[in-house]
Amino acid sequence: MPHRVTSRATPLSDAEAESLRLQLLEVVPRLRRHHLLDLADTLHQAARERRWTPAERPDLRA
Repeated sequence: MPHRVTSRATPLSDAEAESLRLQLLEVVPRLRRHHLLDLADTLHQAARERRWTPAERPDLRA
């Protein structure tokens, strides 16, 4: 699986999210368990970033 960008400057638009959803429906049946876990983590992070406005985004730097 290629390296993914860990953060985006802007969240996905609704059209981009729908396009990605349709692509995933084609790919998911061919994935193995470790791919699915990585995908779940990525989607969870993307959803978290989409929910938070810049003012609410916590500083996660250690």
